[in-house]
Amino acid sequence: MAKKFGKFVMTTAALSALAAGAYYYLKKKDSSEDDYFDEEDEYDDFDEDLDEEGADKKTEADRKYVDLDLTKAADAVAEKADDFKEGLDAAKAEAEDKIVGAVEGAAKAANNAEAKVEEFFNDEENNN
Repeated sequence: MAKKFGKFVMTTAALSALAAGAYYYLKKKDSSEDDYFDEEDEYDDFDEDLDEEGADKKTEADRKYVDLDLTKAADAVAEKADDFKEGLDAAKAEAEDKIVGAVEGAAKAANNAEAKVEEFFNDEENNN
């Protein structure tokens, strides 16, 4: 009984998904056709808005321009580059100190290990 009910539920779900897909496809198809035949946009004349009297018309004389001071911009860029270089040098020095410290620590550890190995083998030779 459960097997038949499961088949019924799966068949119903598949058919409803198929029907929903067909519905949305046809709905999208109809709406896309309506977009192509929009009569209001077809006859709009945007030049009419420019020709109307009373509209704000700006001439070149009405425009205001801002003078660019390139020397200030160049100085600011140079200052930022110097700050960046100083930060880079500081990071380089810090990394160099860490590497030197790590190498010295590794050398000390190697010397200690060598001493322990020699002591171990010396103890074995003395015991025999």
